[in-house]
Parts: sequence; C-alpha cells; structure tokens
Amino acid sequence: MTVKAREKFFYASGAVANGVKADGFTFFLLFFYSNVIGLTPGLASLAIFIALMIDAFTDPLMGAISDRTNHRLGRRHPYFLFGIIPMGLSYFMLFSIQSSWQLSQQQLFFWMLAFTALTRLGMTIFDVPHRSLGSEMSRSYTERTSIFAAREMFGWAGGLFNAFLAYTVFFKDTPEYIPGTQNPEPWIYFGMTGAGLMCISVLVTYFGTLQYRNSSIKTEKSFDLKSITSQIYIALKNKSFLIFFFGYLFIAVSWGLNSSLQLYMNTYFWEFKSIMIASFLGIYALSTFTAFLLVPRLVLYIEKRSILLIAIAFAALIPPIPIILYLNDLLPDSGSWDLFYALAPFIYLGNTCLSSSAIVRESMLGDISDEVELESKLGQQGLMYASSSLIGKLNTGLGILVAGLALEFIGFPQGSEILPNADQVFSLAMVQGPFVAILMIIPFGIFSFYSIDRQKHKKILDQLVVR
Repeated sequence: MTVKAREKFFYASGAVANGVKADGFTFFLLFFYSNVIGLTPGLASLAIFIALMIDAFTDPLMGAISDRTNHRLGRRHPYFLFGIIPMGLSYFMLFSIQSSWQLSQQQLFFWMLAFTALTRLGMTIFDVPHRSLGSEMSRSYTERTSIFAAREMFGWAGGLFNAFLAYTVFFKDTPEYIPGTQNPEPWIYFGMTGAGLMCISVLVTYFGTLQYRNSSIKTEKSFDLKSITSQIYIALKNKSFLIFFFGYLFIAVSWGLNSSLQLYMNTYFWEFKSIMIASFLGIYALSTFTAFLLVPRLVLYIEKRSILLIAIAFAALIPPIPIILYLNDLLPDSGSWDLFYALAPFIYLGNTCLSSSAIVRESMLGDISDEVELESKLGQQGLMYASSSLIGKLNTGLGILVAGLALEFIGFPQGSEILPNADQVFSLAMVQGPFVAILMIIPFGIFSFYSIDRQKHKKILDQLVVR
C-alpha cells in the first residue's frame, strides 16, 4: 500500500510539536535559566536531567497503554488530544518565569523541574503513539523511510521556525542587550508562541490521519505488569534492537551535549549577533530538506546501515574542523559576516548528515519492530517506539547534564552581567568540538554490526504474512 503525499503531510505535521519542544529544550532552556534567570548551570542541567529520567520511564508505559487501547478512534489517536493541555500549558509556564521575581536557587530549581517534567509528560502522551502510527501506515522497507523522512523534515522545520521567530522577533539585539537572548523580557512571548505552535500541529495531525485509526496488527489486550515485562524482555533479547539501543545511546548523548552548548558557542566563541545566528537557520533548513530528498532515494539502492554509518562518520568529523581552523587563525575574525560565510559549508554538511542519520534510524526501528513482532507474535510498535523515545530522552538528558557540569567545571559565569574570560571560552570550544566528535565515533562501531538488510526484511514480512 502506497501512502499518498497528502497523508504523509498530515502525519508529519505532528512532528512540528516535537521539533518546537526539542528546539526550546536543547538550544534555549539551559541558557535561559543559567544566563538570564541566574540559576547555576549545574542545578539547571540537573533539573533537565531529573525531568528526563521521570519522563523516560513513562515512555514504555505509554507505549504499552497505546498498544492495548481499544477505542472507536483507534489505539493511537485518542492520546493525540490527551497530550495537548499538559504539553502546551507547561511549556508556556516554563518560560514565563521572570528574573524580577527574585526567587531563591531552590525555588528556581523546583519551578524549572516541575514544568520541564510536565511538558515532557504531555509530549510523551502524544509523541509515542504518533511515532507508532508512522510505522503502522506502511510495512514497506522503502515507503517507511519516506514516511519518517517527512516526519523528520517537519520536526526540524518546526524547530527552525521557532528559532527563527526567536532571533528575528523576540531576541533582537538592543544597545543594552547584545545578543538579544540575554534580555529577560521577551522570553515569555517565546514560550507562548512555542506552546501555540505545538498545540496547532497536534490538532492538524489528529484530524488529517483519522483514516489510519484502525490497525490490523494483532495486539495484546491485557494490561498487566507481567505481560509488559515479558514483551520488554523479548525486545532486549533481540540483537538488532540491542545494537539500535546502544548505538542511539551515544548519538543522543553527543547530540544533547553539542546542542546545549551551541548557543554558548555562537554567543561567546564565534561572537555572532542575533541576526547572524538567525541567518544560520536558513542553512539548517536547507540541509534538512536535502536529507529529506536524499535519504528516501538512497534507500532504493543502498542499505540503511551503510547510509547511517556514512552519516555518523561525517557528522563526527566535520563540526570540529572550523574550531581547529579558527584557533590557528585560518578563519576570518569573530563576529564578522566573513566568518559566517566561512562556517556555512561546515554547518550545512554536518546537519545534512545528522538529519540523514535520524531519518534512517527511525526507519530502521520500524524494521526491527517487524522482527520483534515475528518473535513475539504481537504488534509492539508502541513499545518499540517508546524505547526510541526513552533512549533519546535518557541520553539527551545525560548530554545536557554533562554540558551543565562542564560549564560548572570550567567556571563559566551565570547570569547576564558577567562575561566569560578567554580561557573559559577556549575550554568551551574544546568540549563542544573535539570531545563531541569522539563521542560520535563510538556509535559508528556499534551500528556496523546491524544486520537487517532489504533481503532479510523481505523474509520477515513473508513469514508474518504466512503466520
């Protein structure tokens, strides 16, 4: 069954919500609380990490609940609506806090922890069933890649649009605040806009995919701890899933670390103004679109594992190059447009590879879920994609925690009144560049053992049909 372009559009639209949340959490949240509100980087990153730990353990539960749901609207769609209120309201509250409230470090910590956790809980209620629905729309080895390519593109587009609004509307440079991200006043409007975008995207994907609410996949009806535990055990015995788990682990840690420090790098190492940072978003958009067009076509001729390994290798090797060149005086002066143009090719290639790896990885998990279904005799797409969400949250959270601890270790100043010294900025670059690259090399070795190719997946589907 071929999924129409219109249907892919409506399905992928839901990823805008996750893109906005991911953009806000990975690029802005740590900076806002540590460098604007004045919470210490260690406590800010700890709040994010604890919230992620809490949320991570709700993912398998949500997957199991979704897999077992028997509702007239299907087993996925009811949860699209259930997640809207906690997701949108908590995201707004997270960025509504003001430095003028003069709260203690403890009060700031618990405010951040509470609304970070609630935002992620709302996203879990929506996102786990949404990912699972994408896998159920088609079992085709290549069509599934196209579906998740669309989802990945819309997710990136949502995040980029949110960031574009941030730098061009909310965080404009002023004589008092350069860059504008240090201005405490616009952050509440940033949160309000993001919350609105998230809610709209969920409603669009809900109404646009109702034709897929009924699934023919056999599911477990009972809901008890023993059955859930047994299904998790089956997944953990699967070699392909274990490779996916540990490979994605190191990708997520490195990505979380890199993303959390990106705004710090742009502000203090490259010394870009807000308009320059906003201009990078066009490059991110172009690179994401490139991956969206490229990966589904490559999958027609090249195995998913090969595409993923190439993408990981380049995603690891490209980002540190401009840092090394700059430190050796081989790039233009900081804060200049010449430097912007010099960095543009590196950013384009690096993000194209990162986006490509995400598309292939999500498609691979769909293939793995087919293999697990063959072994367990039950459709466990919800549980499988919950595991993907869990891995991403656990390890992105770990990456953010490492980022906060690194900032504490190098003595990076908190609040917007004190600027870092040259040694602190250099240490920041070493963490964000070479160290992140080393972390990205590890999953290359892990994913090299992945074995589900086109022929093996065809055999799995043939056995599922016979069964």
